[in-house]
This record gives sequence, structure tokens and C-alpha cells, in this order.
Amino acid sequence: MQRKKRNAVAVQAVILTAGEGKSLFPLTRECPKALLKVSGISILERLIRQLDRFGVRHAAVVVGYQKEQVTTALINLQEKIGMTLAIVENDRFAETNTLYSAALAEGCCRNGSLLLIDGDLVCEDAVFDHLLRANAEAVLAVDTGRVMGEEEVKVRVDHHNVAVAIGKNLASGSAEFLGLARFSPAVTREFFLEAKRLLKSGNHSHFYEAAFSMVMSHRRLTCLDVNGLKWVEIDFMQDYEDALRLFGLPSERQAFRVSRRSRRHYLFCPGPVLVSDRVKKALTRPEIGHREVEFSELFNRVRLKLARVFGVRNLHRYTCLVLNGSGSAANEAVLGSLGTKKKLLIISNGEFGERLIRLAEFLELDSQVVRLRWGQPFDLDEIERSVRRSGTDMLCFVHHETSTGMLNPLPKLAAIAKRYSKDTLVDAVSSLGAVPVDIEDNEITFCTGSANKAIASVPGLSFVCGKRAAFNALKAVKARSLYLDLYNHFVYSDRKYQTPNTPAVNLFFALEAALDGILDGGLQTTFDRYSALATQLRGGMKNLGFRFFLSEEHMSPVLTTVELPVGFEGDEFHERLRRLGYITYPGKGILKDRAFQVANIGQISHSDVRRFIDALARVVK
Repeated sequence: MQRKKRNAVAVQAVILTAGEGKSLFPLTRECPKALLKVSGISILERLIRQLDRFGVRHAAVVVGYQKEQVTTALINLQEKIGMTLAIVENDRFAETNTLYSAALAEGCCRNGSLLLIDGDLVCEDAVFDHLLRANAEAVLAVDTGRVMGEEEVKVRVDHHNVAVAIGKNLASGSAEFLGLARFSPAVTREFFLEAKRLLKSGNHSHFYEAAFSMVMSHRRLTCLDVNGLKWVEIDFMQDYEDALRLFGLPSERQAFRVSRRSRRHYLFCPGPVLVSDRVKKALTRPEIGHREVEFSELFNRVRLKLARVFGVRNLHRYTCLVLNGSGSAANEAVLGSLGTKKKLLIISNGEFGERLIRLAEFLELDSQVVRLRWGQPFDLDEIERSVRRSGTDMLCFVHHETSTGMLNPLPKLAAIAKRYSKDTLVDAVSSLGAVPVDIEDNEITFCTGSANKAIASVPGLSFVCGKRAAFNALKAVKARSLYLDLYNHFVYSDRKYQTPNTPAVNLFFALEAALDGILDGGLQTTFDRYSALATQLRGGMKNLGFRFFLSEEHMSPVLTTVELPVGFEGDEFHERLRRLGYITYPGKGILKDRAFQVANIGQISHSDVRRFIDALARVVK
């Protein structure tokens, strides 16, 4: 049944739709937020039809992002309703905010009351009904029942229901502002006057609530509590889903949920990584018994291919083991199997060097530490003096320090250990497959790696490659772990072509597919591809004005640690990129809220990098 229209009311509506709706990408990549559909019609059309039903005869719509689409929609709608629609263009929408957009509409509000509406508001009719009936010169629609986060506009309300403070930056509030306000002609004039004063400073980033704050210094802004009524202001994906749940059609809700499940993220983080279709297909291989000959054959093929990536030529001297678990499991297996009589020298210049130290401490191993600040290059002369004087048996270090992106000089450090006949443990978890490790040429004793970094397989498997003599020597040592007993793994791998415990069989299929992808074209081709991607990525970021934590001579070719732009916190920056479909890595430890990290490993292409640079530009613009 058609609802009866009310008599005309003397109010001018201003609907703000200029923003890009970045938090809703990719939904708003081509479609402006105001044109997203709820119950078969756009959010904007829904608002205008509600105003029409309540007797509002004039509305100005401020357009900006995708203004042609919004303008066309308004022209088509004008022919169907009895309202007069004015279109106000904000061509500076990308560099301005809601105060600037509202001020542009002043010419449409001469000598009348103002109904100011955020164009992403979806609400039931009762909200407008209560607001238009309220007996006050200035009314803000608020909800005292909402839990307010950082993005919401908070209002502090006194016991007379009068606003005493408003803004996103309030530490706390009594209510959440809906993005809906009604002002009398006198208050409307004061609002636009304060808006002009704020904009005159040249700062166009203000929200219109800043002008509200100026007005409330001499006017009462009454708060109308709509707690219990249904409304949603659509800022994020979850908000849109809530709007569809409250007001949408079942088919719209289902389509949206399906689209969210199938949405792809581009992983520019140092693991897990994007994997090839070849790897994904391998995961679907038919099941095989892990104690059958088929698995033993698969197991041995993987070990032989891994040996090539580690730089092994003589399989009589070196061998590879594969463990269920992350790279940390491989490191713990080595250190936990050495025994307490080994004296370790652990050198650290980042988070993962510190992790080796914590692991040695947990296992109660005899260890000395050379600890440098994060990102500080090793002083090779100091390291050599420490090796010579410390009476150490094993030098332990991280090849690629993922916390900073620094590539430590493996050949030079290994040469020091060799000069003094010391064993070496090298954590190559994030360097294996990205740069040469050359375990045999460098005479490394044990070297660890992981499937889900530069090898570009899925998480769940890690590796230990080492000298057969060193593995055999573990027989005389009681391991500190039963599951991660490295000698037991060596016996099963080398003599039984098996694992001691149930392996993740399909992960071995995936790992073999990833190794084939690296080896078929040659290891050097993979190294060159990663280097070219890093060059492209860093060039694009430098063109945008980004600065790097390390000098490029110390960077690995697969990870860049980038200083955060001024004004951004780490979580906020990460979330904005994530909403655009790109996953980076927030800074860890001392780099938290100072930097973010961008990796270029896995199945990332040059076109992916170009799109990522474009996304960075949108975030910082």
C-alpha cells in the first residue's frame, strides 16, 4: 500500500555523497557508495524517497567521486518524484572533507531550515519522523546504545540532553552521532558562518562536526536519542552487511556474503604468500597412504629437489630433512638436539636473531650473545674476535632478518666459522629460494628453511639441510624434544624414506609443485625475478615519497621495510591497504607504528606491483 505523503515542510535537505568510500573497496571501486543497493534501490534513492514522503520538497546533493554516475541517477529519479533536486559538485573531493562539501551547498539553503544528512545513512522512517517533529532549534540524531569505535563520531551529552562535545577524536562519548541533523534558519546561518571561518585557514580536512563544535559554544544543540530504532551508517563492509540484514532482500544478503568469501587479497607480506595454480592443483591430488611406497617416492623427490635449492651437489656429504611445522620448528629441532655441552655464539640484529636467543635460553643451552640494534650491520672483525676468544663450538645467525629486511653476509660469516673450525647454524627461513644459500660451498653445518616464504608453497612444512656427519653425531646426544628429535628424523628420512610421525601428505605434493616451479626455469631465473620485482616496487614507493628503514645496499631482494607516512599509525595504515585488497606486514617490536613491510615473494607479477603502488597512492593521497 502506498504511504501517504505529508504536507510540505519548510526545510532544505543537504545530502553529502562526495566521498570515495575507500573503506568499502572494491565495492566502491566503480560504484560510489551512495549508489550501493539496499532492498533493490540505491542508498541515495532510499533517502530521497523517505524525504519526499515526509514533505521535504527541496534537496541539494553534493557529488564528487564518480559524480557522473550519481548525477545520472539523480536526473532519472527527478522524473519520478515531486521533489526539486539540486546537484552541487565538489571537484576537490579527494583532498577535502565533509565540512568543505557542506559549505558548497550554502547557496541552496538561503533563509530556510537545514536538514544535513550523510549520504551513507540507511534508517527506518521513524528516525526522520522523530527528527522532523522535535521541538528544538538545533537537533542532532544520536544513539546512546551504540558501542563506539575510532571511526565513529562520538557525542558527549549532558543530563539535559544537550551536546557538550562532538567529534571522532573524543576519548569517550555518551552516544554515537548518526550523521543526521536539523537546524533552524538562524542556526543554519551560524553553521555556515563557522564553516567559512574554519575553511578560511586553508585546512580543508575538517569534518562538519568541527563547525557544530563552534556553534555549540553559544547555542544549545539538542540530542535526539533514537536508541531502539533501526539505522546503519555505512563506513565498512560489516556496516553494509548490517544494512542488508536489517533492510535488504534475502537475495542481496546472500550475494554479498558470497562476494566476501570469494574476495581475493594480494599478499605483499613475507609469508604466507600467493601460490601458483600449479601448487593449488597439487593440493587436490588423490590421497595416498603415508606408509606406502607412493609417499616414500614423493618424500625422496622432495628431499632431492630441496637439496638443489640449498646448493647441495654432493649428497654423500649433505642431506635434507622435512618436518611438519613452521620454520621455528626447524630451528627448535636443531637447537634442541645439540645437547647442553655445545657452546653457542648467537649473533643478532633483529627480531628473529632474538628468537634464536630466546630458544637457546628456553632449552637451557650454553650460549653467548652478540646483540646489535635492529638493522645494524654486523662488524665482521668483532664477530671474528668473538669466535676466536669465546671458545664457542657453533656460530648461529639469521641470513635474512625478516623484522628489518636486512640480508646478513652469509658467505663472510660462514668463512669466519670455517677459519676457526666452528660449526654453523643458519636460519635461512625467509631467504631460501630468494637468494643463493650455497650450503655446501659455505661449509654450513645446519641450515633451516620453510615452505611458505620464497619457496612459494603453503604453510606447514619446514626443512633442515645439513652435513651427514653432523646428523650422525646427534646419536650420542639426548634430544630435548621427542617430536623434534632431529636424529630420529634423520634415521627415518635417510634409512626408511619416511617421517617418524604422520606427515601432512598433501603439503608434500604442494611443496614439490612449488620446487618444480623454481627449478624448471633455473634457480637464477627465480633470483632475478625477485630482484626485478624489488627494484620496481622500491622505485614506485620512492616516487610517492616513501623512505626506507635500511639503505638499499643492506636490503634483501624480497622485503622492504618502509617508514610510515606522517599521521598514520601502523594498524590504521595496514587496515586501509587491506580494504583495498593488499596485505602488508606491520612493523614488529621497535618498528611498531614506525614502519610497515612489503614483500615481493610468491606469485606476484609486475602488474600486481603496479596496482599495489596505485593503492599506496590512494591511501596517502
